[in-house]
Amino acid sequence: MARALTLGNGKFVVCLDNYGFVRDLYYPYVGLENHVLGEKHRIGIWVEDKFSWLDDGTWEITIGYKPETMVGYLVCKNEALAVTLVMEDAVYNETTVFVRQVDIYNHSEQKRDFRLFFHQVFTISESKKRNTAFFDPTHNAIVHYKGRRVFIVNGRTAAGTAIDDYSVGAYAFEGKEGTYKDAEDGVLGKNAVEHGSVDSVIRFSMSCEPNEKARLYYWICAEESLDTAYKLNELVLQKTPASIVHSTESYWTAWLKTRRHDLTGLNKEQQRLFDTSLFILRSHMDNRGSIIASADSAMMEYGKDDYTYMWPRDAAFIVMTMCKAGYAETTKPFFKFCQDVLHEDGYLHHRYRSDESLGSTWHAATSQSEWLKDKILQLPIQEDESASVLVALWRYYEATKDLEFIEDLYKPLIEKIATFLVRFRNEVTMLPLPSYDLWEEKIGVSTYTCAAVYGGLQAAAKFSELLDKRNHMREYRKAAEEIKKATVDHLYSEKQQSFVRLATIVDDQIVLDETIDSSSLFGLWYFGMFDLRDPLLQKTVEQVQKRLISPGQTGGIIRYERDNYFKTKDLSNPWFITTLWEIQRTMLHPDTRLTDLDSLLASLDWVVDHRYNSGVLAEQLDPYTGGSLSATPLVWSHAVFIETVLTYLERRLELQSPADPNIIHEL
Repeated sequence: MARALTLGNGKFVVCLDNYGFVRDLYYPYVGLENHVLGEKHRIGIWVEDKFSWLDDGTWEITIGYKPETMVGYLVCKNEALAVTLVMEDAVYNETTVFVRQVDIYNHSEQKRDFRLFFHQVFTISESKKRNTAFFDPTHNAIVHYKGRRVFIVNGRTAAGTAIDDYSVGAYAFEGKEGTYKDAEDGVLGKNAVEHGSVDSVIRFSMSCEPNEKARLYYWICAEESLDTAYKLNELVLQKTPASIVHSTESYWTAWLKTRRHDLTGLNKEQQRLFDTSLFILRSHMDNRGSIIASADSAMMEYGKDDYTYMWPRDAAFIVMTMCKAGYAETTKPFFKFCQDVLHEDGYLHHRYRSDESLGSTWHAATSQSEWLKDKILQLPIQEDESASVLVALWRYYEATKDLEFIEDLYKPLIEKIATFLVRFRNEVTMLPLPSYDLWEEKIGVSTYTCAAVYGGLQAAAKFSELLDKRNHMREYRKAAEEIKKATVDHLYSEKQQSFVRLATIVDDQIVLDETIDSSSLFGLWYFGMFDLRDPLLQKTVEQVQKRLISPGQTGGIIRYERDNYFKTKDLSNPWFITTLWEIQRTMLHPDTRLTDLDSLLASLDWVVDHRYNSGVLAEQLDPYTGGSLSATPLVWSHAVFIETVLTYLERRLELQSPADPNIIHEL
């Protein structure tokens, strides 16, 4: 199941599903370690001898973010029980606490007693083994721990009453479903301790007058030792959970408004998605520099891995978006992260974990030794990832003019990457040497990679000029222009009348994969290799529009011809990213008029209409139903939506008072 909400503070992340169940909990890094790993932290209610879990099919549930804040808001209605639960959820912006405020509305005409149950199952450090859970009567709380990972579960009603029943037991072990089953008669067994694969349940009891509400608070504290976890629990009690929810809401509202853009012209839902997208980006950014692709671990249920890694390219696009949106200060640690993990030869690997260790990969090298210095025919990398970091750093500089930071990074990052980009080329064709393409599937020299390397070298040249390093500036610009010429010579297909996906060299001959790929077109204009009016670019536009617009009911643009990733039927799936790329390109085209922008803005409603039910964007969509597929949310989808909105706002200002009618997009 997709993740409906992602709540975080740069160190602690909690993901909720459609029922409000905690499904992922990351600590102490964003994306690492996942201490729930897709298990369900169930919520149930007992009233008048009837029991119901929120996912039993009897509840009508709506879920989303409270407007202008990174606080979850759930409304759960059950007509048969005549009750509504309204929950507000927050990861405290100051520390590692998840707080849930629950209001129980009694819709009957009589006073009733309610019992609310919260279930926990922790896979601490991503394993069910060697966990311990116990009830601590001195703090009247449940503790789950293993090693230096401790989680305290506690709560209070608005009347001040604490947990009044509990049980701990084995979970999915030796034929046992879990202790959560003990809740279904309204009474818990009070088993106080268990180890191994364990779960726990706690109960709160309240009375509620007719057509009134009762309130309670539930929280989870995460720390590295029992003593510090208890101190964090005491902090919640001292500050009060109500003030923590309020403080978190106020912080994120202020965070949003300090960089508030004039969104005049956007409708209410477009504006709301813009705000939600900013929160999605920030919640996936670790304070130490990593920016993961998605905190949704649901893919682990049917695959080998998930998206809880930092791809340098994806992260670079998110950084560029944050800089464009006015939050450049949040991106500074990313560049230090890249400096720390950069290979001594000047390239970045496929992907990383948030603690700067290498992420898992399926990229193989063609030489006998993957990292044989200076003798590699093909590295197990995506070269565009290294290049994209330089482009993102230039965007950071444009937004901040932080020259001291650039000077600090020049030799260990900028120069090393740029030198690698210059040297990692075929001496005959002048194209980059083979690496994996943007989509991580094909080995060769892709049009997109050529464009990204061009953009990275041009960014490096600008830094060199800025710091008066003229020899470097000339070297990088010369290499960039050679790559541009080689791209035209070797990657434009007269047969297809388009730049194509990929070239490989077989027996000293260039062999083209003539697939039409949306990233080829995107890279060529986005990284500034070609003017938007260039005839070859225009021919490529024609082929993309002819071949990649999905004929399915959903519409949108697919990645490339015959794309099979997550394909379930006969049609390839459209992506938000690729669809928004084309909207951006059209907005930026010099021939686009002010009146044209209205229809382009209206096209953003396609994105709004295909959000997941909580308001977040997936990676891709079912071409028939429009349903969300793959990682949900995908941070890159949200980043491109923000960038498209900001492009619209900037372009509108240009066209309303054009100083130069020939203004074109440049880095």
